[in-house]
Amino acid sequence: MRITLTLAIATIALAACGSSSDADTDGDGTVSADEVEAAAAKVKPLEPGEYKMNMELVELVDPSMSSEDIAKAKEFMNAMANAAPARCLSEEEASKGMIGIAEQLQNGDCTMDSLTSDADGMQAAMTCKAGGGDAKITIDSQSTGTASEMTMTAVEPVAGSEDTKRVAMKVGMTRTGDCT
Repeated sequence: MRITLTLAIATIALAACGSSSDADTDGDGTVSADEVEAAAAKVKPLEPGEYKMNMELVELVDPSMSSEDIAKAKEFMNAMANAAPARCLSEEEASKGMIGIAEQLQNGDCTMDSLTSDADGMQAAMTCKAGGGDAKITIDSQSTGTASEMTMTAVEPVAGSEDTKRVAMKVGMTRTGDCT
C-alpha cells in the first residue's frame, strides 16, 4: 500500500544524516547519527508502564487514488488505530527514550535539513529519495513523560507529473498505569 511505503520513508528518515541544523554540534555541515542520538537524548523519555496507542490519518492526498479509495484508506487506518492493543513499555525501553527510536532507524537515503530538540520534543525536516523524486518529510514530536505525540508529514512528487502526494499522520501514546 502506498501509505505504508510513504510512512516507512518518514519513519526511517528520523535518524538520517544530512545538512546543517541546530543538532550539528560540531559545525561540519552534517548531522551524524551520533548527533541525532544526542538530540534525541534531550527529549524527556516516557515512564515505564502500560500505554494506549492512538493513530490518526490526518491528511491523504494522492492524485492516483479515487476519493473512494482515499476514504477507504482513512477508514482502514482509523480501524487499525482503534484496534491497537495496550503496550507495556519496559524499564529498559523507557530508559532509551527517543534514542531507542534513533538506534532502530539508522538506515535510509535521506538528508537532514533541520533538527532541533529540547526536553519537550524534537522537530525535524528531511529530504528522502522516493520513487518519483525527493520526498520532503517533517516530524514534530512532543513528550511529557507520560504521553507522547508525533506528527509526520510526507510530501512526495508523483513520477512523470507535476502532482504531489501528501500524507500526514499523528501517532500518540498515553500512559494508562502499570504493566499488567
